[in-house]
Amino acid sequence: MPNYVPVTKERQATKRWRRYRSYAFAAQQAGVPLVGAELGQAVRTFPVAFIKQAETFVLVAVLGLVQGRNLFVTPDGRWLGPYVPAALRVYPFALARTEQGKQVFCVDEASGLVSDGPDGEPFLDEAGDGPSEQVKQLLDFLLKVEQNRVGTATATAAL
Repeated sequence: MPNYVPVTKERQATKRWRRYRSYAFAAQQAGVPLVGAELGQAVRTFPVAFIKQAETFVLVAVLGLVQGRNLFVTPDGRWLGPYVPAALRVYPFALARTEQGKQVFCVDEASGLVSDGPDGEPFLDEAGDGPSEQVKQLLDFLLKVEQNRVGTATATAAL
């Protein structure tokens, strides 16, 4: 079960993170949200569908036919398709919204990819004043995906 927590200077000052080497974290995801920018590549790899969530519909990649089973992840964690959805490429990071609607950059501390040890990449730059270059790149990617998600939601609502 993911344990997403906000990335803060205080919380991650001494922590490091490693990039995933296995897609085992996605093995139980039968569907993953897509954004319009990736739709052209995604439809060449897997079926897409609109799933109703609350009063809206969300565009998703169909990765399995049974809840809890992703057919694109092998038992040893390899990805079988030529395209990986953006929502999976940024793991263990994600953007979340507070109750006030503010976006927060988060990391899954239950991923096994965050540690206090010397292995991995730092969350903060050498001065400890801000995010490291790798974290900045991930945050930038997530912000672009989020921007595209808003456009995709508008288009989906029109359909």
